[in-house]
Amino acid sequence: MKDIAWLGCGEFPMEGAINVDIRKLPCVDVVSDVRKLPFKDGELKGVASRNLIEHFGRHEIVPMLKEWARVVEKDGFVRAETVDGGRLMDKWRVMKEDELLDGLLGAQTYDENFHKMVFSEDIIKRCFDEAGLKCDIECFEHREIPRFIVNGTKK
Repeated sequence: MKDIAWLGCGEFPMEGAINVDIRKLPCVDVVSDVRKLPFKDGELKGVASRNLIEHFGRHEIVPMLKEWARVVEKDGFVRAETVDGGRLMDKWRVMKEDELLDGLLGAQTYDENFHKMVFSEDIIKRCFDEAGLKCDIECFEHREIPRFIVNGTKK
């Protein structure tokens, strides 16, 4: 039984997970807006996303994280990978234009592929905390774009 949801999977499904996206693509198991998931309270061990959370407005982030936490069992996980806007701003003068614009604004290759939020480490920690998630952060770079993975645990 699949017990992890891969939110905003797009064209890159996760094997063994329930692949969720707002677009009806061949690899999507569940077509849904990730702000209102079609799962029962505590039904999943965890939810994970990559390049997703930044596509929502700043006032949507905490309610959305609460929704993700709702479907996760106690001590389950909520994982989000996103652009580290704080470190991106530190590097903006030395970055290639395409990487800078992708990091700030999104690739903009389809309607939902625009960034509406920029996170610093403090901002993302506060959002996870307000959603009832204890978190730790791993920093790294991809294509010269500073990024982080936020691993949250449902309190």
